[in-house]
Amino acid sequence: MMMKVYNKKGESLDIRIRPARPDDAPQLIALLIKQHGNYYLNRKFYDERFVHYGLETEVLYFVVVERDGILVGMIGADTETVFPGSIVFILLIIEPSIRGFGLGKRIYHFLLQTVPSDRYTCIWGYCMTVDTISQKNHIEVGYQMTGLLLNRGIYDSKAENIVGMSIPSKRSNLIACLPRAKQDVGVLYTPLAHTAYIGEVYESLGVAYRFNKHEETKPRMMRSLLTITPYEDHRYCELLVKETGHDFAGILEDVVKQYGSREQQSFNVFINLNDPGCPEACRLLEEQGFFFTGLQPLSGAYEYMIMHYSPRLPIPFDTIAVIPEFTKRFRSIQHAYQEARYDRNH
Repeated sequence: MMMKVYNKKGESLDIRIRPARPDDAPQLIALLIKQHGNYYLNRKFYDERFVHYGLETEVLYFVVVERDGILVGMIGADTETVFPGSIVFILLIIEPSIRGFGLGKRIYHFLLQTVPSDRYTCIWGYCMTVDTISQKNHIEVGYQMTGLLLNRGIYDSKAENIVGMSIPSKRSNLIACLPRAKQDVGVLYTPLAHTAYIGEVYESLGVAYRFNKHEETKPRMMRSLLTITPYEDHRYCELLVKETGHDFAGILEDVVKQYGSREQQSFNVFINLNDPGCPEACRLLEEQGFFFTGLQPLSGAYEYMIMHYSPRLPIPFDTIAVIPEFTKRFRSIQHAYQEARYDRNH
């Protein structure tokens, strides 16, 4: 689709917006490197064969901005997430020389129309906490901001990042969720302290939910069902807990002991809210210094709450910019952190 676009000064730009093709893979990776350097968290997007195959098989959907035959912008969607059945929007990149023409919003809407989103439980994205424009664009489409992923990755100081913005040493993200096929999340085994926050999120998403009132909230399994993913270059470790077993306390202690002494180390833990062991897992995490930072909802078969811990790294609340629609929940997360720190020091 060829078009002429204008900025607020009345300047024009001739561009073409189109779906990406498999042979665009080298230029897509070049744009990624220009914006993120060699520090993008998901390493598979530096692999030309992976990107080519993903576009060819529609595991990946990308929309690009083309100017004079050169790719100068892109946005993607990845259907193979750690939460099978959901889809994540990624890599919204517009070259600095053509920013201000509303291209990010245009390709975002183009991608929404391209992706068969009714196949997925939700569409979600990670908005940078220094980028309120992206947050506003998501809200306009109908997303809800449901939580924070703090201190996920280290920035590459040689990359362009986001021009004109103050960038902290590690990036944090707001979780943006757009409901799709999943309209009933079932029974949620919520820790009492976070029930109000969790209920408010599901009300805002407009999906059915029920809090457990009868069943005992204890782990059912001897062995936990979880995955541990360390991102060595980023001093970041992620735990996805599908089911909490009686061995969870020992696993958690080992993970914190193995990684926690490193400079800039951070942890984010996703705990399945549909698991009766969730409140116990939350209690064990809080004993280690973790605190609640919101939800990763409608993410495939399960619902997840998030706990964060940065043992040797300040929590970057002073660098986080959030839009008014998230202010109340943001303050609630700050309060959870203050309570966790108080309990740990007394």
